[in-house]
Amino acid sequence: MPKILLVGQDSRLLETRAAVLAKIQATVVCQEPAESLEILEREIFDLVVLCHSLTEKQIGEIAGVVRRRLPKAKILLVVSNLSQERFYKGIEFDATSSPEPNRLIRRTSELLGKIPQFPVKEPMTQERHQAAS
Repeated sequence: MPKILLVGQDSRLLETRAAVLAKIQATVVCQEPAESLEILEREIFDLVVLCHSLTEKQIGEIAGVVRRRLPKAKILLVVSNLSQERFYKGIEFDATSSPEPNRLIRRTSELLGKIPQFPVKEPMTQERHQAAS
């Protein structure tokens, strides 16, 4: 079973995201930034999910530890607006995702090499809506 470290500032939001990610049959460990640095030195994770509530400095520190200590682990950055990923130019991620649950599940599954066991609906974009008409 894959093991995911979910890092963010808001404990209620972490719990909600952990419940969402548990749908892909993974063990999800939630941590605040300072504690995540400690647990990364002791445990092995397949994926580290960094929430948009973290500062750029926290994201850089955590990503650096992951790359040094767990070179096979993937890093997923959750951004509230996908255009925000441009602010993290010096930090290496494997992928970004919006916080929307279905997209988060899909991106996490892709990074872990898993296929979701249930249909994931993509939101209807303006272009897809016009094409369907």
